[in-house]
Amino acid sequence: MAITKFLARDLDIEIQVGGSGGGSYVAIKGLNTLTHSPTSTDAETTDFDSDGVSEHMKAERGESWTLAGFALEDVLTGERDPGQEAIETLALAVGLDSLGTFRITSPGGNTATFSASAEVTKAGGGNNDPAAWQAVIRVSGEVTYA
Repeated sequence: MAITKFLARDLDIEIQVGGSGGGSYVAIKGLNTLTHSPTSTDAETTDFDSDGVSEHMKAERGESWTLAGFALEDVLTGERDPGQEAIETLALAVGLDSLGTFRITSPGGNTATFSASAEVTKAGGGNNDPAAWQAVIRVSGEVTYA
């Protein structure tokens, strides 16, 4: 098949549950937006020999992902989407427990796997809105691509 465009909705994002290294992945459902945000820190290397031209090198690179969509819950039982619930649990942790493992898979099967911390904006919205849900996951360390 030819190389082609694909829809963002065909990207799958999952969080590992059940323990590091031996857990299984669960999908994070209810999303309608998945946005990558790279960051970097420059080391300023301009000196008198730069002839008035700014110079730098990258000292650090980072990235985060914003996941946004709708809160999912069984209104009769209170059961939550397992993926959203796992991120909310991670967002309350501190120390080493504050890092979870995530995997993003493209339609063609390419994966990015990484550790990340999470910050969650819980369900909310206006009077006639479906309850919104959002998480920002901040990558810690290197991303493994396969």
